[in-house]
Amino acid sequence: MTFVTISTGLVLGAVVLPLLLLLYFLRLRRRLLQISSTLLWTNAVEDLHANSPFQRLRPSTLFLLQLLALLLVILALMQPQIEGEQQREGRHVVLIDRSASMNAVDTASVSRLDEAKDQAKALAQQLHGGGIFSSGGSETMIISFADTAEIISPFTDSVQQLTNALDSIQPTHGRSNISDALKLARAYMTNVDPENQGLSSSESSQLELFSDGNIADLHEQALKQGETLIYHQVGDATTGNVCIDTIAVDRNPDARNEVQVFLSVANYGSEPVITDIELSIDGIPIGIEKITIPAMDASETRNKIAGIRNLVFVPFELTTKGIVQVNILHSDAMDFDNIASIVVPSPRELRVLVAEKGAPLIQAALEGLELANLKVVTPQVIKEMIASGSASAFDVVVTRDVSLEEVPRGRYLAFGGEMPVSALRRYADGEGQVMLVGKEDHPVMRFVRFEEIVAIKGNAIVPTSGAEVLLEGSSWPAILHYRGEGRSIVYVAFDPIDSNWPYLRSFPFFVYNSVGFLGRSGDVLATTPLNVGDAIVGGVPVGVSSVEIVEPDGAKHAVTIDRDGRFTWGPIRLSGVHHVKRTDGVSRIVAVNAPPEESLLSSRLEVQIGAAKINASATRTSSFIQLWPWAIGCVIFVLLVEWRLYQRKVSGSKRQQTDAFGIGR
Repeated sequence: MTFVTISTGLVLGAVVLPLLLLLYFLRLRRRLLQISSTLLWTNAVEDLHANSPFQRLRPSTLFLLQLLALLLVILALMQPQIEGEQQREGRHVVLIDRSASMNAVDTASVSRLDEAKDQAKALAQQLHGGGIFSSGGSETMIISFADTAEIISPFTDSVQQLTNALDSIQPTHGRSNISDALKLARAYMTNVDPENQGLSSSESSQLELFSDGNIADLHEQALKQGETLIYHQVGDATTGNVCIDTIAVDRNPDARNEVQVFLSVANYGSEPVITDIELSIDGIPIGIEKITIPAMDASETRNKIAGIRNLVFVPFELTTKGIVQVNILHSDAMDFDNIASIVVPSPRELRVLVAEKGAPLIQAALEGLELANLKVVTPQVIKEMIASGSASAFDVVVTRDVSLEEVPRGRYLAFGGEMPVSALRRYADGEGQVMLVGKEDHPVMRFVRFEEIVAIKGNAIVPTSGAEVLLEGSSWPAILHYRGEGRSIVYVAFDPIDSNWPYLRSFPFFVYNSVGFLGRSGDVLATTPLNVGDAIVGGVPVGVSSVEIVEPDGAKHAVTIDRDGRFTWGPIRLSGVHHVKRTDGVSRIVAVNAPPEESLLSSRLEVQIGAAKINASATRTSSFIQLWPWAIGCVIFVLLVEWRLYQRKVSGSKRQQTDAFGIGR
């Protein structure tokens, strides 16, 4: 303990303490006695005059209390202080990390996010919760961040409001990115006119980061002039973890009902892990594999490389669609990254509507495919079905030498004829040509030997935005793909009857590729696993006005459809199975997996922002805490006690005097 103005207190003590003692020495003391006659009063008056001014100091509770009060006043004037935690002035922005790794449970029974919220509550109590004896911090804001940042509470000095805001923060399974949080903090911390609005920007830039330090983009950031960052470490630096890094499922092209699962498992611990891996379909286990996952390579302090083990399950039969789920049967600090799911669709058989003029060339090629439904109509009927919307019930609409007046949302394969799409508009008759260059890597052009194709005439087209040339001829584009406004069109700019193509083996390959590409494109909801932080994107047919997304925890979200029949919802907050429900009753399932980079759970002892390294041990800086307000408070308390004792003594003396004269009996 130190004293700021010790001389002032000593001088005051040297003056007032002797005065108090002198008052007690000079005070006349009499005893209350019962007398039998008033004749004795004369002796009492004479005794008053004969009383000595200085007498022996007798013990007195009131004297001791008054002496204590004076000593406390003197102590307060000496301004005592002790070294303690720094009382940080100015505005504070509390940054709460709520990414996937903050769901980990270390040695304690609470998650890291709950621990971070408890620490933030303690900081709010320190800054604003102690009345006149609290820190001088003016206001505090709370921002939570993961894939994106969100303001949980604007600037306030209310402890209750800050506590409620901290309690409202919900965990996510997303990545930890702080860039958006820093942008929000800086937007609200900087004062444009410090003289009129209080603190300057340098005084108001205090960032309080509550995290385990595993922030992907923190080293890419930098502190601005006047900013300070306090790192509150949450979690254990030795926590290990295992997780599923990647999962993939493939159907055997030679056996369409046979499915195989490929898996990659990671270990972020210092010791190898021996565990079982369970494979299940729609929640029913179908196989277990025992594996050993090697330990993490921690030779580099910052870049820790996980131990990886790859696994291929034995192929199994799946004739219908199903949810393939893999589960690591190992208990660790975070459980949801031990599970990965992927939705496998049933071998889809397409519904195709076809109309052509003349010989049934396309029909003959389509009849060799495995289709759920092949409906052949006349050119006039197909135009009527397109106009009425009934053609949308088919996955692909195929035409040959048919000019359509309208092309609504849908998927089309057109040979010759004219299309009412500006990017595919015919401007002249195309002369005979051979084929020169083709995009062999496109799914439509697989196994298509275009060098042998010769067309004697066709439609000359100058492709514009949205049209991709798949096969270029010597005079005009021969095959194009257009995507836009909810339409996907593979357009062949000539009638196959006007070429040698129907006699070549590449023709049925092209028809098969095109129907499969168009019919199964955009089906990512049922086939591709997503990561937390991604968006769910899909398309719907005509007549569907909205889509509902149901999260794994039961939360429901209504999503609107744009004019192209597409919808987007995100970012995804939780891993697990999401349900996509349409207004026409059709429901699809989306599998979402946790990002593997969040499975590194060892809490960092220091973080680096730009070139600055900030140690977690330095988050509590010391300063001097003033004790004089507490001394003043004790003075007030002592005076109240002294007053109470004095009142009791005076009341007792009056009662005794009354009894002596016989009054009140």
